[in-house]
Amino acid sequence: MWEIDKAVLITNNDRVYEKYKEMMKVIYMEAYEEVLIKVRDMVYDRHVLLTHPQASSLKPNQTPYRSVIVYPKGEEDNTDDILLIEKCLETYYQWQEIAPTPQKYEDHTAYDFKTIDLSVIDNVIPRIL
Repeated sequence: MWEIDKAVLITNNDRVYEKYKEMMKVIYMEAYEEVLIKVRDMVYDRHVLLTHPQASSLKPNQTPYRSVIVYPKGEEDNTDDILLIEKCLETYYQWQEIAPTPQKYEDHTAYDFKTIDLSVIDNVIPRIL
């Protein structure tokens, strides 16, 4: 359906980066917010979202890791994706005001959050690419 060599995976999860960096273009960011901003910039630059920026049942302040796949769509309208990523950023900022994401988790907890994020990507890649 989609060509994997054209898809771009944006992540701040080193486990996702290491697993997929040889398979597709992967952009590694330092923070969750940076992932959303980079995705937003790419969507404004005529990419479409192949995965939802708020996938999984975790709220934006409950996990420090996020991975999103985008795909170039040329001149086709992607207004829905623009609205979606803007809404995701708005939601992220709202949750940060309510209860900010902890700056540091214990290693085993961080690993668990990375595993959740990785499993979302692992499950979606065969379906979209």
